Amino acid sequence: MDGFVRHQIEGASVDIEVIPTAPHGFAARFRIFCDATDEPDWHAVHVTNGVFDTAQEAEEAAKSVALVRILSHGERGH
Repeated sequence: MDGFVRHQIEGASVDIEVIPTAPHGFAARFRIFCDATDEPDWHAVHVTNGVFDTAQEAEEAAKSVALVRILSHGERGH
């Protein structure tokens, strides 16, 4: 197990891992999987911008950024 937790967002699988930051706070990283036609960079690990006070805030930020990427991917017709 690599620490990522899987979520389903708009039909895509989004793996999110919340990580503590020094000296305090949390960030999150995520990767997106849709299907065999995915762009290669989708499987790269993306990191949320900024540090959040709670792990839940970091996780919600990752979900939000992932959702934007998923929706913009669909608009391009891929």
